[in-house]
Amino acid sequence: MDAPHTSNTGANNLFLLAINLTKRCNLACAHCYMDAETMKHGDANELTTDEVRTLLDDIAASSTETMVVLTGGEPMMRGDLEELVAHGTGLGLSMVVGTNGVALTDKRVQSLKAAGAMGAGISVDSLDPEKHDVFRGLPGAWEKTMQGIEACKRHDLSFQIHFSVTESNAEEIHSMIDFARAAGARVLNVFFLVCTGRGESMSDISPITYERVLNQLVAAQEQSRDLLIRARCAPHYKRIAYQRNPASTLTRAAGYEGGGCLAGIHYCRITPEGGVTACPYIPEEEGNIRDRKFWDIWNQSPTFQSLRNPKLQGKCGSCEFRILCGGCRARPLAMGGSLMDTDPWCIYIPDESAVIEPLVEQPKKLVWSEEAEKRLSRVPSFLRKMVRNRAESYVHELGLHRVTEEHLAILSAKRFGSNGPPRPGKQLGGVEKTTHEVAGETAGEALPWSEQARERLASMPAFLQEGVRAIAGDVARSEGRLEVNIKLLDRLEAEQQPGRSLPWTEEPEQLLKEFLAGKAPQVRMFVAPALESTAENFARKRRATTVERVDAEEAIAQLTGGVEWDEDALARVLSAPDFNRAGIKKAAEFNARKDGIKRITSSDLTRFRNNAMMRAVQRMKGFGMRELSFDAYEIARDRVPRLKDNPEADKRFDTIRNFVAARENPGDLLGQDLLEKMKAQLKANK
Repeated sequence: MDAPHTSNTGANNLFLLAINLTKRCNLACAHCYMDAETMKHGDANELTTDEVRTLLDDIAASSTETMVVLTGGEPMMRGDLEELVAHGTGLGLSMVVGTNGVALTDKRVQSLKAAGAMGAGISVDSLDPEKHDVFRGLPGAWEKTMQGIEACKRHDLSFQIHFSVTESNAEEIHSMIDFARAAGARVLNVFFLVCTGRGESMSDISPITYERVLNQLVAAQEQSRDLLIRARCAPHYKRIAYQRNPASTLTRAAGYEGGGCLAGIHYCRITPEGGVTACPYIPEEEGNIRDRKFWDIWNQSPTFQSLRNPKLQGKCGSCEFRILCGGCRARPLAMGGSLMDTDPWCIYIPDESAVIEPLVEQPKKLVWSEEAEKRLSRVPSFLRKMVRNRAESYVHELGLHRVTEEHLAILSAKRFGSNGPPRPGKQLGGVEKTTHEVAGETAGEALPWSEQARERLASMPAFLQEGVRAIAGDVARSEGRLEVNIKLLDRLEAEQQPGRSLPWTEEPEQLLKEFLAGKAPQVRMFVAPALESTAENFARKRRATTVERVDAEEAIAQLTGGVEWDEDALARVLSAPDFNRAGIKKAAEFNARKDGIKRITSSDLTRFRNNAMMRAVQRMKGFGMRELSFDAYEIARDRVPRLKDNPEADKRFDTIRNFVAARENPGDLLGQDLLEKMKAQLKANK
């Protein structure tokens, strides 16, 4: 049975515009939809700087609600990229760069940020460097992309991770989510390939894998507070979200982040030559901006009209999810069918029940405070409507009639966790920041602490204070507080469940409780989250959906390394910087076993560290050095075989050097006594 699908009135707002600036690229990805012939040399017919500027003028003249993604090929190969970003930003558009990350050097990130880029979308297709490099067609690409991510973090340019899922990397979904969160990404976009361009020779993922991965993504997003997880080119995402929870906001048919197909409805792309297509995988051009105004093409294209009011055929046409999902329109086209044929990658069998309608927002008679309106005005324009609707729904559910700044702060904390949402105003070169934004960017010193809270902090072990200060400050800002007080610290110390993503049975719960029993609240703040995360990782390795006793046992064994730890010593390790935390723990456990120590204390850690530092001095003396400096690494790289041509070692050394350089008093990291002893040893070198 064939059935028409009529879209919502007014739903064809342009939320997202992708501009393929060039076909040139510094990689040769196996899945790319671009023509391989011109990837290296480009095309003399590419849109000029002035033509892209005129397009942006045209977009902004009718709507600043549109996010513009400058992509390619590789957009970093356009010398005018920053000029185009700055032009769009000046018009009030949200400008984003989609890149493979290979060319994201410190200098380039700084120039993009200065031009006003809201952020970058960076492609990472495996956590296995070799697998990523094969997929991307260039040895060493993974390492350069990781360096690009670090550059974004150093210079505070928000970024998303883009992951193209295939049969070969589908098992990495959970690991990629963990990586995106740990890396500091705001969003993880998981793309599902459509076999076009160079991807025509690829098998794509199977329909079974497709369904399984989508279920994993929906489940992960339900549990995620600090990371947005989205499926792209996978409208079945909505159907799965509805099956799990019919009231989920992920099931809305209209909306930027709903997960369904936006092609021709809320999204389109511009080719490097100016052609307008519904999406990269639907190659038929609806017109060219060199011949017609963009908005004329957008409003009048017969293909776009059919996508907005589709008459779906076959199984899709008779499915009860035909409005909520509608299937991918590019896939049947790529398989030789028509735009409205059945999506061949959907395994769902319609049950001939009534058509499932999307959730409809009910009008609410609410007023907004002046402060709330001001805060809303700082939200990127293309998200403003969605944020307003969520805020009003939240306040309506509370039985209130006035939206305040505090309500927005609570919703922000629920959505993004303690880090807060991206702040585009902070990244617009030359734009003055508001007092609220500046306060939100600064560490604990900008937010006052009550006298009782300061006393509590001072009573904690010194090595815990910095971590507790950062946690409390972040939470206070995310909740819109004006200070950190003793009630907040009491609450943080009492919280034992930092956000799990899997259900736990009673046995691992009890085991965890017994292990943590008697430990100080400040220590649990670091130990409990580490244990829970490790236990859930062990469960996923078993491909289990529930954490069992065996997972908690393995997590505790890994955390303790087969050696008992004093709680202060373990918390000291867990509060160490990310880049050396695992190394410190492993080295301490090795030394403890070697020395026959059954329980590691904080004084043992100090002794192990001092011995390691003095061994390092002996190596430096062997290099002929007479003073303490980072030159030791440069010498070692020439003399030690495992350090030669080792980009991973170089990266780790740069991380350490940057960490030390950022400290106002680097000597405090080791203590003045040890530092002076090390210096004296080197000065005596002959």
